[in-house]
Amino acid sequence: MGPEDKLKRAAIFKKMALRDKLEASRKRQSLGVLREELSKNQGVRDQLENLVEEASSPDEAQTAMALYSASWYNTRVRDQLEMVANRCTHLDKEVQTMQTELARAEQKRAKKQERAEELTSQAKKAAQDKADERLAELRSRPLER
Repeated sequence: MGPEDKLKRAAIFKKMALRDKLEASRKRQSLGVLREELSKNQGVRDQLENLVEEASSPDEAQTAMALYSASWYNTRVRDQLEMVANRCTHLDKEVQTMQTELARAEQKRAKKQERAEELTSQAKKAAQDKADERLAELRSRPLER
């Protein structure tokens, strides 16, 4: 493979690395959105947990209707808490998956970039070797006058 071919392949690898960089950027942006959503849900979960704690400790004697209302309210809050906790678990798994995908995309990009640099270096070395050979041939020829 000649230096020109190596340079063409290097250019292809550079373009592929650039595409992978764009993909990694998109994944990084999605990861930020997921983390933000997870943070919001964790905040809601904390608030709901506080409401459950407050509702579980009655301060004084209450009427039957007040107890029924408190029970109904507590049930609804616990349902919401379970739903938000499940959402947090799901989002946490998604964040971990996205981090893994991002790391893989970065590794692919780095490998392609290294390969492009390697091919460029080989092409430059081959071109330099060829130029050195020509120069050696020119020097070895006797001068004709």
